[in-house]
Amino acid sequence: MRLGVLVMAAGASSRYGGCKLLAKIKEKPLLEYVVANAVALKPIYLAVVTGAWHEQIRAAQTSGILTRVPLLLNQGWQKGLGHSIAFGVSKLSDEVDKLLIVLADQVAITTENLQVLCAASGSAQISCAFYAGKRGVPAVFDKTCFKMLSQLEGDRGAKVLLYNPELDICDIQMPEAAMDIDTPEDLEIISETFC
Repeated sequence: MRLGVLVMAAGASSRYGGCKLLAKIKEKPLLEYVVANAVALKPIYLAVVTGAWHEQIRAAQTSGILTRVPLLLNQGWQKGLGHSIAFGVSKLSDEVDKLLIVLADQVAITTENLQVLCAASGSAQISCAFYAGKRGVPAVFDKTCFKMLSQLEGDRGAKVLLYNPELDICDIQMPEAAMDIDTPEDLEIISETFC
């Protein structure tokens, strides 16, 4: 499988009140957990889609706080997650035939979780996490979905694809995907699970 990975890190983190992607759990920035898990998959393409906090993330890479991986600055990040996904997909190499999309604050997701998603994507057009009674990311999309991904808009992300009855979709139970960080209180709660 020729895998590409997009780590979505373009939002403003408005409910957090700052750059949550560089907030630390056990001395490690949130973004580093997700990037490290993605790197472990050995994809042929990996990039972090940035926006509001691009300069801070780039500075963290330069100073060695974050692993150096390509950063794709989406100047239109204010248009929402869907727009950022479409932007990221537009930069994909033609050599990629599967694309994993994961959110930068899904720190409870493990490399093993992502490996299960990738393995399940063999025959399906989409393999996605299923948690809290719904489909969501992380998700792996077959190249037959790339055109649809490149046309996304707004802030609903890829949900329009995840609920498209015409697509072959494989759900993977993944309660860890429900743990994301929107507020400093969320960070405190999740930090306790890492101890």
